[in-house]
This record gives sequence, C-alpha cells and structure tokens, in this order.
Amino acid sequence: MARKSAAALATPSIFSTKRPPPPDGLPPGAAALWVSICAGLDANYFSTGDMVLLEALVMADHQKRLCDAMVLRDGPITGDGAINPAAKLSNQYAATLAALSGKLRLCKSATTRPESAGLRKALHSGPKPWESSPEMAEYFND
Repeated sequence: MARKSAAALATPSIFSTKRPPPPDGLPPGAAALWVSICAGLDANYFSTGDMVLLEALVMADHQKRLCDAMVLRDGPITGDGAINPAAKLSNQYAATLAALSGKLRLCKSATTRPESAGLRKALHSGPKPWESSPEMAEYFND
C-alpha cells in the first residue's frame, strides 16, 4: 500500500481516526513509546503491515535501554579486558532502531529522496562571486 500524500494527510477524515493501541504483552516502557509515536502521527499513518515493524521498533528500544543500563552498571570493558557484550548488543539495537525508523518513515531523512538532496547540494555548491573574482573583491567587505 502506498503512502498518502501530504495533501491527503491534511484532509480531515470522517472515517476511523482511532490510533492503534499497543499490543498486549509489551513492557510498560515499550508501550509508552508506542503510544507516544502513534500520538505524534496522523491516526491513519500506519498500515496493518506496519504494526509488526512498529512493535519491533519499540521492543528494540526497550532492549537497547536494558543493555545501556547494564553497560552503565558494569562498564564498557569487562574484567578480562574484553568489550562488554551488552555494549555490542546496544550497538546492534541502535542499528535496528535506525533501520526500522527509516522503514516506518519516522525520521525526516526517510522522506527525502537522496538524489533530490544531492541535486540541492550540487545547485548550491561552488564559489561565491566575491570569492573567485579579484575584480569584484573591492565591492565586498569580507
């Protein structure tokens, strides 16, 4: 199912505007994040297939927080000089969170086409007229 356009999202709907409740069995912190994410978006933003991804996102956040707490408690390096396994897991969960937030289009960068961003950069790159022309330098006070 295709995503709705900005105009379609801005149009009020007379149909269901109920936000999806958190699934049963989520830890309280994960359920609170679910509610927070859903409250910040249009009621019909997520499709049915997105619910699994959203659940994976909030569970990854929950697990990452647990790993971070273990790293704070035990330190990033174990007694034998090895990296704390919780630190490695935290890094993997961070990558999972980034991937899932992109797939769910929760971050602004996920809604920008890379070629468009590159085109804008190309259009605005290059020297400014007063930086390249010695004849024009007398007219600018930089």
